[in-house]
Amino acid sequence: KADVASDIATAIAANPQGGAALEASLAAILTGAAAGDELAAAQAAIAAAASASPAVQAAIGTALATQANALGSTNPTAAASVTAAVSSSSTPALQASFTSGTTGGSTGSGGGTGGGGDTTGFSTPVTGTGGVNSGSTDDSSSPG
Repeated sequence: KADVASDIATAIAANPQGGAALEASLAAILTGAAAGDELAAAQAAIAAAASASPAVQAAIGTALATQANALGSTNPTAAASVTAAVSSSSTPALQASFTSGTTGGSTGSGGGTGGGGDTTGFSTPVTGTGGVNSGSTDDSSSPG
């Protein structure tokens, strides 16, 4: 849609360095696309990425991941179409940030630590070693 393409261009012009503000603006545009227009909105974003800087491409990829994740529960067919469109694009920074955004990337939280065991009724104490926190604390790709 021309309106979506114009909105995307306006968002990029307002945030030419990319980053969280651009990601949030684009995600709002893409997730707000009318039913049936989701793929066209994604294609407009991908077209804008073709001539954009790597930082803007990355922001577009993250916004597309937000769109695909939102569509995953309401319209899996549209989500698959968006994913296919990103996969066929020729913008590596967009593809990398999309993949990171749809697979959790480095924004996941770590696991908790387990507690010790109950020693009631045992002659030898039973102790727990706790869980391993393997999550990343690198939250650089999250908005805000």
